[in-house]
Amino acid sequence: MEEIVGKPIDPSASGGAIPDSPPKRTISLIRERIRGPFSRYSAVNRPISATKSKVLTSPLVRQKIVSPVSRYTAVNEPASTPTLNSVSNVEAELAELRNAWARYRSINDRDAVYIYLASVFGIVTRWRRLNCAVKNSRTALRLQAGAAQMKPEPFGIVIFCTADREIADAKTRSKWSRVLRYALKAKPIGQSLTEFIKSNGGLNECARKFARNTEIGL
Repeated sequence: MEEIVGKPIDPSASGGAIPDSPPKRTISLIRERIRGPFSRYSAVNRPISATKSKVLTSPLVRQKIVSPVSRYTAVNEPASTPTLNSVSNVEAELAELRNAWARYRSINDRDAVYIYLASVFGIVTRWRRLNCAVKNSRTALRLQAGAAQMKPEPFGIVIFCTADREIADAKTRSKWSRVLRYALKAKPIGQSLTEFIKSNGGLNECARKFARNTEIGL
């Protein structure tokens, strides 16, 4: 009887737990397995080692993570800008204006001229926003066979390059150029070119207003 009482108890044999023993990591291990590499959740309280952190943040790994089929660009990698051929762009825009001229001439209506003038106004004002109006208009002029020297005025040059020169002669071209330059200075944002010209007395009156404003330095 004394031998049985005095013999130390083996916890592994009896299945009992010692109160002061550290808790087992059973739940933590199960949680890590549930939230394993194929889970969208990272393992709880699992710190990333310094070596793994360096690997994840290296440029090569970032480029592999952000693969060519991804919709995201690589981190800290500047997006390349496409190289544009300005001559071909100008040629395409001149072709668009020639189509607008053809539409204008195919319509037997006094207001049909606004189709063409609005197209010229739209392209030249876009060139101005891109700070290439003079450059592109000179390019347009060089594309014309046997073109004479002209003042570097984009509206007049574009009209010269895209309108029938027998119909839009030098006098008409000058008037239309003054009308469009007046609209460039005075047209409110949001108002159409046609509305602006009509509300200011028509083509001839807009051309005169531009000339008067130029004389007084406006």
